[in-house]
Amino acid sequence: MQLVILAAGHGRRFGGLKQLAPVGPNGEAIMDYTALAAEACGFTGIVVVVREEIRAEVAQHIEARWTATLPVELVCQPPVPGTAQAVLCARPLVDGPFAVANADDLYGEAALRLIAQHFGFAATDRAGGSDRERHLLVAYRLKRTVITAATVTRGICEIGPDSRLARVAEHRVHRRPDGTFDAVPLAEIGAGVESLAAHPAHRLLTGDEPVSMNLWGFHPKLFDELEIAVRAFDPEPRGRPELLLPDVVGALVTSGADEVHVVDTGNRCIGITHREDIAIVREQVALESVHLDTVRATNRGQPT
Repeated sequence: MQLVILAAGHGRRFGGLKQLAPVGPNGEAIMDYTALAAEACGFTGIVVVVREEIRAEVAQHIEARWTATLPVELVCQPPVPGTAQAVLCARPLVDGPFAVANADDLYGEAALRLIAQHFGFAATDRAGGSDRERHLLVAYRLKRTVITAATVTRGICEIGPDSRLARVAEHRVHRRPDGTFDAVPLAEIGAGVESLAAHPAHRLLTGDEPVSMNLWGFHPKLFDELEIAVRAFDPEPRGRPELLLPDVVGALVTSGADEVHVVDTGNRCIGITHREDIAIVREQVALESVHLDTVRATNRGQPT
């Protein structure tokens, strides 16, 4: 089983290459921790999706810091924006079930292990089909994913019977001083929106809502579904040029074309959206005592 790490983002709100922003005690980036956790959970390889202009820098970072025992391949996303296209371009390098994760979100080993267990040890259901054919979403509670009062994007989920995903929709989210959240669906936001609370499509959330942080486990049949969606995508009606992975998955589940099982971790997931997030992520890394000494000692032939 392979892990696809999405590292092609431009980091416009961050103002730089946040994929490699140093958050660990020795300058480790978030995706360094994700790679180490993936290997500990039994993943057999990693595919990193990048842009052509950052490929060399990311490759150099991986060469210096990741273990030689974990096969890694880089693939460049074509000049078509969106996480749906990013995952699709990894298709030639993926063989079998795979996971998808953002390069700039710190998920933790326990979350990745849930995906490995789903595809490695899933039981056969009463109808005779395998649970391995169902996709998996590792969900977090909204309040466990927002670390500042800055506006972020979160995929708000609705969970149906048997822990099946009924709907997922990307929202702009802002935390209020009282701990509740203003949220507006991304599809409803136009240019010039300054206040989420004043928007006609505003929702007030408690923070206990399950959200997608783009940590998925997919059966390889998803690639066919992604290809169809990417080919049919028209940015004009949506008012934005990119097709997001949750857009595709959400359409599949609402139409009944596919199923996604949801597991709630109960854990915290934090990442880097804005530059001020770095200090908080560094504190979280130090608090959890997550270190990469074993990675550094066994890196790709480089001296420690």
